Amino acid sequence: MDRLTKALGNKKFYVTDNEKINHDENGYFGDAVDKLANFENAYDSLLESQKEISEEMEKLRDEGNTRSFKFKELMAKKITNNNIMALFKAYGL
Repeated sequence: MDRLTKALGNKKFYVTDNEKINHDENGYFGDAVDKLANFENAYDSLLESQKEISEEMEKLRDEGNTRSFKFKELMAKKITNNNIMALFKAYGL
């Protein structure tokens, strides 16, 4: 991944090159904004996926299918998503 930001000093502040972010009357745009938007979209997708997985698992529980391949597959996806979100949280995202 190509970084769009550079740490200043003690890594509490970051900057990007002027060509990576632009401004007009509608707000900001450019490569840095696009990358942030992609991250936010991915995070929102993870949250939505967790909700859908939980609903599907609950349905399988109600049907008594907690030993099915589908249930185990959903459990693995849920754990994987939780680990990704924990990593994001560890980095303050």
